[in-house]
Amino acid sequence: MRKLIIVPIVGVTLISCVQKEEVNALERQILDIKKEVAQIKQEQAKTNQNLQELASRLDELSNIVSKNSIDIEKLKTAYKPSKNPPLEGEEVVKIPKKPEEIYNQALDFYYQGRFEEAESMFKKFLDDFKDSPLYDNAMFWTGQIYYSKGEYQKAIKIFSDLVSLCEEGKLKDCNKEPIALLKLAYSYIKLKNLDKAKSTLEKLIKKYPKSEEALVAKRKLREL
Repeated sequence: MRKLIIVPIVGVTLISCVQKEEVNALERQILDIKKEVAQIKQEQAKTNQNLQELASRLDELSNIVSKNSIDIEKLKTAYKPSKNPPLEGEEVVKIPKKPEEIYNQALDFYYQGRFEEAESMFKKFLDDFKDSPLYDNAMFWTGQIYYSKGEYQKAIKIFSDLVSLCEEGKLKDCNKEPIALLKLAYSYIKLKNLDKAKSTLEKLIKKYPKSEEALVAKRKLREL
């Protein structure tokens, strides 16, 4: 009878040891999982930081491009400053007549913040020089004037017309189409029309995947 009592005790002891080992193994697994989770969170935080740094660099690049765009535009149109500036006290009033002169004058007004005068000059250009390769540029800057003044519905109309004319092949040059699409999306965002904004950004990325505007569009899509 004593032997019958000893056997169960040994069995219980073995079971207890096995269960303890299993618990220890589970605890080690839990600890490993916690370490993995902590590592993933750390890597995710680093990734988020990298994305924020990238977004900051893109914004900085966009600002630099914007500040230098007037020089780029004038180089494209062979803009040359006057070699003989007027003497002190002498007034020289020059009325621009050539397409490039009117365009550059309008662009000067825009960057001086003289939006009404810039708008008037760009409209004159659009009325008189429909066959100019600068026509899409003048359309874009007209839309940009409205955007700068917070008149987003008017900006949307101009940017949309520019894109439509490019798609229909009615313009000689469409170098402003990518930035027009981007600013069209931004105008929709200003008016809280996020569905239109997203579809416009997606259209930009699909049509001009390698452009700088597409990089900005991708970041903006992640924010929306």
